Order: sequence, then structure tokens, then C-alpha cells
Amino acid sequence: MSTRRTIIIVAAVAAVALAAGGIAWKSGRGVSTQAATAAAQNAKSAGQVIELIPVELHTISPRGLVDTVRFTGTTQPVDQTIVKARVPGRLAEVLVREGDKVTKGQVLARFEEAELQSKVNERRSALDAARADARWTSRDRSDKESLASRNIVSQSAADLARATAENRSSMVAVAEAQLEVAVRNLKDAQVMAPFDGVVGERLANQGESLPVDGKILALLDTSHVEITAQMPAADVVRLRVDQPATVTLEGFGDRAFSGRITRISPTTQAGSRSIPVYVEIVDRHEALRGGLFAMGTVNVQEKSHALAVPASAMRKDDQGDFVLAIESGGLVRKPVGAVRTWSRGELVEVKGLESGMQIVSAPLPGLKAGQRVKVIETK
Repeated sequence: MSTRRTIIIVAAVAAVALAAGGIAWKSGRGVSTQAATAAAQNAKSAGQVIELIPVELHTISPRGLVDTVRFTGTTQPVDQTIVKARVPGRLAEVLVREGDKVTKGQVLARFEEAELQSKVNERRSALDAARADARWTSRDRSDKESLASRNIVSQSAADLARATAENRSSMVAVAEAQLEVAVRNLKDAQVMAPFDGVVGERLANQGESLPVDGKILALLDTSHVEITAQMPAADVVRLRVDQPATVTLEGFGDRAFSGRITRISPTTQAGSRSIPVYVEIVDRHEALRGGLFAMGTVNVQEKSHALAVPASAMRKDDQGDFVLAIESGGLVRKPVGAVRTWSRGELVEVKGLESGMQIVSAPLPGLKAGQRVKVIETK
């Protein structure tokens, strides 16, 4: 019984050993297969030709570079005013309405003139009386001074006559000034346009009584507008007054208007921290309006005959900045030195490259130096 038991145990141990050996053999074979597959794939990748299309490439050549600042804003008339009453009175008529075009000096409204004309007549009569009184006192002064020189009248009487004559003369000057004011008020009864423009709003109507500085009309010169742009401080520090600008306006399609920076605010706006910049539209146009959305650019720096690459062509590794150039059908690592960015970061001015060199500009992360490439022409 003991011998049979021993045989069974030996057989079991042998079976376990055989099974373990089989597993180990299979496992070793699997590792060898994976390594061989990876090596084959690497070898295939090393010999594979990568196809690129022209839009993914960039040929380096000298070019002019322009750095621009962009802005948006809303148009508003450069010349706009509220036409007000210069005299108190009742409006006899208002001759224009919203949207009417007017010219400088055109009569816009009239006040009732009867009371003003009466005031002119009164002041003119007062002036005539003052002049007559002045003439009489002037003759009396001459007589008294002549008699005083012959000791017929006292010197004090002559002095009194002289003082009275001077007083009457000054009263003439006062009366003349009062008449001038009355005449001017009568003239101001006709309200005239201070400049060529368009009536933006009618604020008073016929029959209304207005005080001095009472609002009558809002007048705008819409042919001459400026843009109010809110800009960040980082852009404003690169701007200056009288810099030219190019502007496109809502409603005018692709038409470009010439502009000029006229003012830059010395303070930022509360809350937004933006700075108002005012750009005048140099080109005049009858269709210009206030409140139009505007977009514009200002060239703040220019450089000619420079080498630049798209920002997407720049790559970086442990050794520094580089680009991938195509030479003899393969990719070659070309180290570059970045000078500065242009066109709001779209272009990078570089040194270390040569004109005529073809580089990869598309952001393709899988490309490496040494890979074979082929340029496929697209239709």
C-alpha cells in the first residue's frame, strides 16, 4: 500500500513540473513575439515616407513685416451742439424737423419780435435824449469855463459844469451800450445754424415760451465723425496722436476709410480699466451717421526685408527653438533664434535661417528629424 502511494505522489509531481514548464515556454515565446513585432514596426516607421501637402509648408523669403493694433468702437459726430435760445420769449415758428439738412447761417427758428422791437425803440429814444443832454451840458461847460477865466463866475461853478458834462457824456456811452444789446437781442430772435449739419432732434415747438439758454434743436454734422474706442493699456502705450488708421464701418461693406488718432484719454475708465482713444474719420461722406459700429487698425511698427516664419512652425525641445526643414526628401532640425513676434503673434521674426528654405508650418506633433517626407501636390 505504501509503494502504490509513493508512485502516485511521484506521478503528480512530474505532472506539475511538466505543466509549469509548458507555461514557461509559452510565456517566453509570447515575449519574444511582442519584441519582434515592435522592432518590425519601428523598422517600418523608419522607412515610411510621410506625405505633406503645400498648405502645410512655408518657404522662407524676405518680406515686409507690420505690427498692428486693432480696435473697435462707435462713431459719433465731431461737431454736434444743442441750439439754444439767446433771448427769452415765445417761439413764433420752428422751421426745421428731425433729419432736415441745414447750412451755416440758415434760419432754424424765430421768436416773436414785437416786444424786442419795442425795447430797441425805447433804447434808441433814450440814447437820443442822452446825446441832447450831453450837448447842452457840453455848451454850458464851455460857457462856464470862459466866464471863470474872466472872473465873472466862480471856479467852483465852472468845475460843477465840467463834472456835469462828463457825467452826461458817460450816460451817452451807457445808452449806446443798452441800444447795442437791444439790437443784438432783436437779431437773436432769428435762430441760425452755427454750421452745416443735420437736425438730430427737435426740442421745442411753435408757441412755447423759452428762457435764455432754452433748448430748441440738436444739430449734428454727420459727414464728419470720429470713433470712440475703448482699448487696453498694453495697446494704448504703443499709440500716439496723429497716427494714421484704416477703418471699416457698418453698412459700407469692405470700403476702407482713412482715419487719424486725434486724442488719447489720460485716464482709464472705472471698472473696465480701458482707455478711450478717439479716431477721426478723415474721409467725409454724406451717408456717415452717429452710432455706427466701426473696426480699425493702426500700424505701430514696420520692418522691411526681414525673415519670418508662422508661429505654428516654431518647435521647442531641450536644446532650444527649432524648425523642421525639408532637405533631400527628409526632415532636418534647424535651430533658430526668435527676434520678436509680429502681426499679434501670428509671425515670428527669426535669425539662423536662409532664404528659399522650405519648412513645415503645420502643427504636426508626430514629425521628427530624420523622417522621410514627400510633398503631394493638391488640385
